[in-house]
Amino acid sequence: MTDIQEKNFDVRIIPAVAGEDRYIIYRPLAGLAFVGNRAMVDLVLNYIAGSATVEPPGEAGRFLRQIGFLQPDPSPPEHMKDAFHPTTAVLLLTNQCQLRCTYCYAAAGTLPKEELSVELAYTVIDYVCRTAEKLERPYFDLALHGGGEPTYVWSVLKECVAYARSKEISARISLTSNGVWSPAQRHWITKNLDGVSLSIDGAPETQDQQRPLRNGRASSPLVMETVAALDKAQFPYGIRLTATPPFDSLPDDIAYLCSHSRCRYMQVEPAFNISRGGHGEMDEEGVEAFINSYLAAHELAVKANRQLVYTGARLGDIKTTFCTAPFLALIVNPSGDLVTCYEVTGDHSQGCLSHIGRVVAGEDVEGSRIQIDHQIRRNLHSLMAERREACRDCFCYWSCAGDCYMRTFVTGPNGHLNFGLRCQMNRRILAELLLDAISQGDGVWQKPRLQNVAHTHNRVGTGS
Repeated sequence: MTDIQEKNFDVRIIPAVAGEDRYIIYRPLAGLAFVGNRAMVDLVLNYIAGSATVEPPGEAGRFLRQIGFLQPDPSPPEHMKDAFHPTTAVLLLTNQCQLRCTYCYAAAGTLPKEELSVELAYTVIDYVCRTAEKLERPYFDLALHGGGEPTYVWSVLKECVAYARSKEISARISLTSNGVWSPAQRHWITKNLDGVSLSIDGAPETQDQQRPLRNGRASSPLVMETVAALDKAQFPYGIRLTATPPFDSLPDDIAYLCSHSRCRYMQVEPAFNISRGGHGEMDEEGVEAFINSYLAAHELAVKANRQLVYTGARLGDIKTTFCTAPFLALIVNPSGDLVTCYEVTGDHSQGCLSHIGRVVAGEDVEGSRIQIDHQIRRNLHSLMAERREACRDCFCYWSCAGDCYMRTFVTGPNGHLNFGLRCQMNRRILAELLLDAISQGDGVWQKPRLQNVAHTHNRVGTGS
């Protein structure tokens, strides 16, 4: 790979096929890519590096001019700031759940019961609402989330929504849920919330094997009733899938969801562990299997006019951080801990990096109950920035932006600079997506100026 960043041109050169004279010439900031031979690569690099004093001549020059390749890059987005002015409240409401998902990182439903108190929730909502008002924002965001299933504590959820709606400025309220709802809950959610991210793993065979009810029975009938209700109400929602080894069912799972729902946006993430309460280690065989299955599933989704995303390789996205949650969200778990990731619901291997404060007892005067350790926040941001700087020569630099710290940091000295199989997976997938997009674009990929597929993916976090 070659990386040239001069004259406001960020160009990445990626071998298209090993051992062949074919290269992807990729302009991530300009949203442009095509395949050329070594002579075209040299022509482009010489022009950008300033060796050429005039535009490239002949047919090659006309081609580059025609596709807009000779235009400089637009300005990249600003880096996230360390100053903490969160306008998004994320409430991790409970560690209890109606399901017993085989891969659940939080082992929801099996640990001693924890539930976020309404008092703590109100304090966090007050804080982000005041911040939004001070920043003269027209609204604040409220995200209702796990470690368990938010609707499991239904009365608490409803009280939090009512409180947020009572504020003088608007609240945009989203829910991440397993979709195991009663008819009354379905009706209430479509009337009172603004968007939902449904955790569904695909066709009934996959859903029921990976996400059984706590009594072992099938969850798919209940979940698909919820999908039908959301579609009937024309309610905005996205689907978040988890794929597990051997990953071979993923294309069929995407095909099923495309044919049995009107959902326009789906996100899939691989889980390499097959036990509850942790994350398994990747291996080369599993990585290769996920790559192949994801690419096949992505092709099916495109043909069905749906958007399928794996967050480690988001073609067309330009980011300065993989996830905005450590910068923009005030996340509270049932213990009253303020954390930087939705997955830190209790004890976690990255807990020392992720616990940035607490909601403390007492009278709340202008947010005084929210106590944040800015030193811990700055330390995490510094490690994330150092990791991303080490990624500067990678062609995924603008798309994965250093990747998810929860998935990549390991313990020990310089654990944040661990670059392993996940990086290889991200690069392989992005390169294949580029090649496919170039083929679909008759030899040139150009990022659409306007995305015509709407979705409800929460931009804070990754739906995560």
